[in-house]
Amino acid sequence: MVNWTAVAIGFVVTIALEIVGTFFRTVDTAVSVFISTFAPIIGGLIAAYWAGGTYQEGVVNGGLAGGMGSLLAAIIFLPGSFTFVVENALISFISSAILGIIGGVIGILATGKTEEENIKADK
Repeated sequence: MVNWTAVAIGFVVTIALEIVGTFFRTVDTAVSVFISTFAPIIGGLIAAYWAGGTYQEGVVNGGLAGGMGSLLAAIIFLPGSFTFVVENALISFISSAILGIIGGVIGILATGKTEEENIKADK
């Protein structure tokens, strides 16, 4: 089940880190790429950790938080024609959702609970 509060928190964290990454674009491109790569992972990790639950729920919450956050950041910060922005926003959404899923799994692992304990806690 999707915990929209946790997804919103992860979404905000992803957006905030993406904004920080864009500030570094003029100073050092490598730092900007590093921050932008880890933004959906950290957003997904926070969303999954906050929501708790099973691995499947962590994957869903993390993927939504990372993907939607990077999608919005791509729409806001990409210059160019409408077609260019849409294509790159879609690519950003898919790749960041995958990174958010990785963060979601890490977030569930960080709770320190086993799968059985998570299932019992949800009931």
